[in-house]
Amino acid sequence: MLRKLICLLSLSLAGNAWAGANDVMVEKVWMRESVPDQTSATVQMNLYATKPSRLLSVSSPLATSGEIQAVVMHQGKMQTRTVDSLKVAAHSSVIFGSRGVYLTLVGLKQPLVIGDRVPVTLVIEVAGTPQTINVEAEVKALELSYGHYNNPNAKDHQ
Repeated sequence: MLRKLICLLSLSLAGNAWAGANDVMVEKVWMRESVPDQTSATVQMNLYATKPSRLLSVSSPLATSGEIQAVVMHQGKMQTRTVDSLKVAAHSSVIFGSRGVYLTLVGLKQPLVIGDRVPVTLVIEVAGTPQTINVEAEVKALELSYGHYNNPNAKDHQ
């Protein structure tokens, strides 16, 4: 019985990555498949911190570099800007890929194919100490929808 419980707990945590003594948790890491000549791609993920933290960098061996990007208001227009780091308050979550914050891999070295697992490395500072978190992003199908061209009332984007 105890063995089954341990196996069950191990499986439930298999999709998550933890840093330190459970200071930061990363889950639901994925990317969309690429199209021909695509040179960058965003990494979707949820990051939860129990202590005040700062995301310092993102990288992958499949890209030349990684960027932390935020949508900001500049001269009355919304623009995407690369930022040096991103603060994460204690007991809060950041959902990358929505709400104006993105992790982008730039200079893709190969196409992203459905089912591939892309290694992604995050460097996060927790209580003044940098920690490295290694995760894998599952490549999912690119879902294009053009319903809004035929029907202006269609709500096909999430």
